[in-house]
Amino acid sequence: MRKVLGSVAMVLGVLLLVLGVLAKPVLYKGLATVKLDQRSESTSQGSGMSALYAHEVNGSAVFDKLQNVNLKSTREVIGIPGRVKAKGTQDDQAFWQTTVQSQAQINGKWTDLSYSNEGVSFNRKSGTATNCCGDYKSAGDLDDPSKLVPVDHQGNFFKFPFDVQKKSYSWWDGDLGKATDMQFVREEKIEGLNTYVFRQIIDKAQVAQREVPKAIFGDSSSGNVQASVMYGNVRTLWIEPHTGVLIKGQEQVDKSLVAEGYDDVPTTLGTIGYSDATVKKNVEDWSSKGALLGFIGGALTPVGIGLGILLIALGLVLTLGGGRRGRREA
Repeated sequence: MRKVLGSVAMVLGVLLLVLGVLAKPVLYKGLATVKLDQRSESTSQGSGMSALYAHEVNGSAVFDKLQNVNLKSTREVIGIPGRVKAKGTQDDQAFWQTTVQSQAQINGKWTDLSYSNEGVSFNRKSGTATNCCGDYKSAGDLDDPSKLVPVDHQGNFFKFPFDVQKKSYSWWDGDLGKATDMQFVREEKIEGLNTYVFRQIIDKAQVAQREVPKAIFGDSSSGNVQASVMYGNVRTLWIEPHTGVLIKGQEQVDKSLVAEGYDDVPTTLGTIGYSDATVKKNVEDWSSKGALLGFIGGALTPVGIGLGILLIALGLVLTLGGGRRGRREA
């Protein structure tokens, strides 16, 4: 019986030892990779905000300056594996499309303000943009709302890398058209899930200049005026550290049009962030996944190797010890 138990202990020990040795270089490496066929949706909401609502009334352009309104942004992310394969890229690349529909609550009804479409290729482990597969972004206007233009993305876009560190990361900002530093701020628990909080501060400055209708500034005369697009933001992200996934996001946006001789017109002003329902779903989806990935990439190696060695040693003692006693009794 001792020999049987010893053999079982050694087999289990060898399995645990192999599992411990292979945990990080094989198991973790395989799991710490984003999906090609990603599909997700998140909703952000803000109250007491200001926005510019451009629309048509009886065939004429009208620009309503909304104040103290509720805004909502619905983001959908869809992975497009075929785009990566068509480019003949390596398995470490992914291409995700993200669309954002922004709405304002006007007279009790959610009304469309804008719609954007952006395609981003990135490394499946680091989350860093690679521009391997024809990245693009919306550049629509009143004449062609669906217009797309090529873009070279920088830094991280959808997520942080796996195994997030308490340091700065480069994060893409679409209004700036470049990536800037996202600083680690603190750790914070959200519904029991530990997250790393990062903040990106963008001081308000001119990011573009364009001709816009004078009517935007309340001028009843026809024609356009040269205006500066001013933009600033404080973006805060709550990240699950093992997976690098966003659990919660918030932006304090200050975007306006400025033209000489006119009062500034806010196009988006106020604080908007993930809805409670979105945050709750993210916590439910990623709490166990993050804990499992953290265990495989961390504690499983010493635990597997340690227990494996102990079980092998125990198996040897039971097997050899039983054999010696049997010879003495004979």
